[in-house]
Amino acid sequence: MHKSPLGNLYNLPIGLGFNLGCFLVVEFPILVLKTRGLLTLRGYLVKELLEYDDRYVMHPIKEAEDVIVKSTVWIYKNPKVVGVAVVRELVKAMEESQSQEGMLVGGSRVTPASKKLAREMRIELVEGGYSSFDLFGHNLVPKHVVADEEEVKLVLRYYGITRSQLPRIYRNDAAVKVLGGKTGQVIRIQRDSDTAGLSYYYRLIVDPGR
Repeated sequence: MHKSPLGNLYNLPIGLGFNLGCFLVVEFPILVLKTRGLLTLRGYLVKELLEYDDRYVMHPIKEAEDVIVKSTVWIYKNPKVVGVAVVRELVKAMEESQSQEGMLVGGSRVTPASKKLAREMRIELVEGGYSSFDLFGHNLVPKHVVADEEEVKLVLRYYGITRSQLPRIYRNDAAVKVLGGKTGQVIRIQRDSDTAGLSYYYRLIVDPGR
């Protein structure tokens, strides 16, 4: 196992590797870079990268509602079929690191049973190579943010409505998936217009079919 600090190494161009004094700066695979970028977008702090024979491992943390949330992230070096056994192995690793959430990146195919178990264990399964990762880089896509509970309470109080009366957005929506939004949370969408200025819209995340 090799242990490498991340930090400013992520500012290097992809595929770059060179010597800095007595330190060797190594290149990081695109999947590692994208995963770190995605976690940063969601408010996580990523301090280190662990390398094993078949995967990279991160333990990002973030503060949510005055609670520190820790996650265990596995990034497979080569595409792999993700079955129940793999998910259970990650659950064990989460328990050992005292993580509340998990993420598994790089599965070539995910079985239905493993999807069900992963959802029960608060594990996000990212298949393929982040096809929707650069979604917010498109100039036609407005800014999306998972609103915190205090903001949601203020909006509901102002309009005199309940959470269930908010317009809905499906959990499998591309923007929701990128942000890691969960059922019951609220997405704030920010639109900027030359005529109307800044406008905010709120959407309740619901399961598909509801």
